[in-house]
Amino acid sequence: MNFFQRQEQARRASRWLVLLFVLAVLAVVCAVDAVIFFVLAQTELYTTGGAPPLPEWMAANVGTVIGVSSVVAGIIGLASLYKSIVLRAGGGAVARMLGGVRVSPDTTDPNERRLLNVVEEMSIASGVPMPEVYLLEHERGINAFAAGHNPADAAIGVTRGAIETLSRAELQGVIAHEFSHILNGDMRLNLRLIGLLFGLLVIALIARTVLRVARDRRSTGSAVALVALAVLGIGYIGLFFGRLIQAAVSRRREALADASAVQFTRDPTGLRNALVKIAALAGGSKLTHPEVEEVAHMLFAPGMNRLFATHPPLMERIKAIDPHFDVAEIEKVRRQLVSGVDLSREHYEAAVGKAREGTGRRFAVTASLAQWVGNPSDTHMRVAREIRESLPQPIVQAARHPTSARGLLLALALDACSERRAEQRRSIGRQLGAQTLAQVEALEAAVDALAPEQRLPALMQSLATLRQLPREESLSLLAALSGLLQQEGELSLHRYALCKLAQVQLRDGIDPVARRRTLSLALVRNEAQVLFAVLARYGHEGEAEARRAYEIGMHHLYPRDRPPFSLPAQWPRALDVALSRLDQLVPAGKEQLIEALLKTVTHDQRLTIGEAELLRTVCAALHCPLPPLVDAANREQGTGSPFADTGCQH
Repeated sequence: MNFFQRQEQARRASRWLVLLFVLAVLAVVCAVDAVIFFVLAQTELYTTGGAPPLPEWMAANVGTVIGVSSVVAGIIGLASLYKSIVLRAGGGAVARMLGGVRVSPDTTDPNERRLLNVVEEMSIASGVPMPEVYLLEHERGINAFAAGHNPADAAIGVTRGAIETLSRAELQGVIAHEFSHILNGDMRLNLRLIGLLFGLLVIALIARTVLRVARDRRSTGSAVALVALAVLGIGYIGLFFGRLIQAAVSRRREALADASAVQFTRDPTGLRNALVKIAALAGGSKLTHPEVEEVAHMLFAPGMNRLFATHPPLMERIKAIDPHFDVAEIEKVRRQLVSGVDLSREHYEAAVGKAREGTGRRFAVTASLAQWVGNPSDTHMRVAREIRESLPQPIVQAARHPTSARGLLLALALDACSERRAEQRRSIGRQLGAQTLAQVEALEAAVDALAPEQRLPALMQSLATLRQLPREESLSLLAALSGLLQQEGELSLHRYALCKLAQVQLRDGIDPVARRRTLSLALVRNEAQVLFAVLARYGHEGEAEARRAYEIGMHHLYPRDRPPFSLPAQWPRALDVALSRLDQLVPAGKEQLIEALLKTVTHDQRLTIGEAELLRTVCAALHCPLPPLVDAANREQGTGSPFADTGCQH
């Protein structure tokens, strides 16, 4: 199952979630109605000495039926709306709700530093912005989660027990599992699930309050106690349906995330051994925070004991990775953890050698570009680690603090041509002030010295830090970037890619509301014409070659009738509009579009770094994250790319 199929599955799961929620609300409303009507009927019987049968009594009290039903449905709806509004703050809101503290980019704690490095590498390899990283300081169990509306406002939370107990490979397996939730569209589904289920759980909260009041006022008679017990029972009905929906939505997607994590890392030992350690520890993956019930479905492993499990059993997950797993190993791991001695790498390799062979066949990466979307491989992971370690220290330090990260982003957006760069500096000074301009100028030399393959990773690392800016400053930064993009031909294609990528990610972080994905390819012919014309013209030498490249890609989408090749005079603005509309394609349409893009770009049998950057930017604008396309062995290629900023020609 590829990225686009998983996205479509997430859409279907979201629709099922809404349907299940509506059915659960109806069940709770009916239960409340039944209890209220029974109590009122019994009260009438007690006071008057007689009452009609319950159906007749209900028919004569239609107004009461409607009123009670409206009140109950209103309570559930308002509670869900309230929780959804709270969660609009993004993944960090969930992490803070669980007591998480953001890990400082300047941390000197070796375990926290290792955690940040692993997340940074996964971010570079997968092509998504660096998420915020939170530590659940007081949780000793091994657990983690990813939360957010989209990759641009994602956060990853990890327990203290996880970073202290797991090795680097094991931690990487856990983080890869969480990144699969980021890439597969699970996060938005999970946040929506929290919002909807809070409306059902609030009935249980009301029930506990009513019961507490009943206990405090025993002298008021049995009526209050009866109502309290009835409301408590109804509260558990809501809790029952909430847990049932959590389990129904979560279990399959957790199994898919395990498979994706193995695919990302190509090392089944990491994830497998993390699960073994959870099974071996007395505390396992349990969390102590009182809000764990609300987020049970988004955790790496079960955070509590419950009737309807949100995750497949640990043994089932382990055996899916290592079919030859021996249960006796759990006791060995338990003794070694208690004694403070961890298992050696050699022991792990011997234990899962056969499993690695089977998993390698199962998760082989194809040469299809669409198959790479949302599916980083072990090669991408290695390249990501090399890139992270190669980034100059001034760039790394600048990306760690909001104000300097803003300067880094703008410095990356500057053009190579001195005349255009001077105009860009003046524009930045006018819009953002002299202090921001000074930060940009201080970073220019370091940015200009970056290798081509280091630019996008440097940009992506700064985006997580920029989320700490106040909303007003984020909007001002977005406006400044938009001004650079609207310079109508005065921006090289390479700088356009950097600016556009930053613009897309900043906009998603500011406004994480989901866009509609309902258009078919037939409805976006003109927009596809703009995109393919720009790619063909600036990726090939001469108009004849550009036309052939254009026809090859567009033929894949429109084999019978397609717009003719024509490059817009003001291509940056035209491409902006085209990408916004192409983002509304259904997942299957995006898959075809990306495959066609590769046919156009590689028509000349080469893929330069500049073309790879532009492809990744286009995919990001379509919300289809693409891993690095140029590996370590080919990094020196592309110096003659038409995207290289070597002069002032367009």
